[in-house]
Amino acid sequence: MSSPAVQAPAGAATTRRKVVIIGSGFGGLFAAQRLAKTDVDVTLIAKTTHHLFQPMLYQVATGIVAEGEIAPATRVVLRKQKNTAVLMGDVYDIDLEAKTVTSRLLERITVTPYDDLIVAAGADQSYFGNDHFAEYAPGMKTIDHALELRGRILGAFEQAELSHDPAERAKLLTFVVVGAGPTGVELAGQIAEMSDKTLKGAFRNIDPTEARVILLDAAPAVLPPFGPKLGGKAAARLERMGVEIQLNAMVVDVDYDGLVVKEKDGTT
Repeated sequence: MSSPAVQAPAGAATTRRKVVIIGSGFGGLFAAQRLAKTDVDVTLIAKTTHHLFQPMLYQVATGIVAEGEIAPATRVVLRKQKNTAVLMGDVYDIDLEAKTVTSRLLERITVTPYDDLIVAAGADQSYFGNDHFAEYAPGMKTIDHALELRGRILGAFEQAELSHDPAERAKLLTFVVVGAGPTGVELAGQIAEMSDKTLKGAFRNIDPTEARVILLDAAPAVLPPFGPKLGGKAAARLERMGVEIQLNAMVVDVDYDGLVVKEKDGTT
């Protein structure tokens, strides 16, 4: 049975404006911090207990840093901010007429009133209409995603160590990164560096430096938003690290055994 809806915790009676912020990412956290010295009461609602520094997720995925180093507890970050309360919950309803936000934590429903609302809920992974890709290629938006990738990447080396089939080893030591934007470039480079340096000499039956890292993108360039000069330098650096770059290559299908790529001329 679901618990009855409850009003969000409140302090002493006040006529100050109530600001509700949804999300504890960069937008939500920075908004809360900017309101620290204003004459308002702030309630930040988020479905996680931490603020995530997403640009370093690729380092968690490759085991370079621990997840705690890039995900400080939101309550700790804002603990000295006396006009701010932090609520954990997944927001599922916003009533614009009543000016309330309804969130759920397990079976507990909380209704939080507001005068001003800031929605900074962030973005989810997009597979461009191919959501079935997620089973074989997890995204890179959350700590859980990064830990899943870490398990798959390091697990591939461990499985290769146990295999006596050269063809199976080659498959296990082939890593494909789809997307030559900032995250894809960083992840491909980090896997290559991990293979060539971090794991070198750590195994007895395989040579990690023989791992293949392939970076695919449907675009004609690496890091397109950064311009041809910086994109070209990034591509050259990746190639020096041994990363194989395939551009104008659109991934059209993914399954357990591999992926299908559509080239610019229409061939797959």
